[in-house]
Amino acid sequence: MPSTFFTNESFFSLAGATAIVFVVCNTLQKVFNFNPKWFALLLSEIVAIFGTWSAARAHVPSDYFISVLNGCLIFSAAGGGTAIASSTESARQKGLAKSDPGRRGFMSPWF
Repeated sequence: MPSTFFTNESFFSLAGATAIVFVVCNTLQKVFNFNPKWFALLLSEIVAIFGTWSAARAHVPSDYFISVLNGCLIFSAAGGGTAIASSTESARQKGLAKSDPGRRGFMSPWF
């Protein structure tokens, strides 16, 4: 059992960065009924660029170009995970009336 959920090593992995975007964006949409697609993309880019910036080596411009591409990958992975989870959740709840159909849930799809 790990003693911490996120570490520097996990933060800089694709799975860790995707988990950060997935959890933060889905939490915001559940709590605030707020889900602009651009916010998830912005957060993905911030996480990717921060990972590149904080790496302990000399940076060249191509590092930041690659980090922007990685941000797109993080966004796609987090959005895809939400879409898969939401389709599973909606199939499970099919036929059940929702209490507030206009309110976004934790697994409401982004797209």
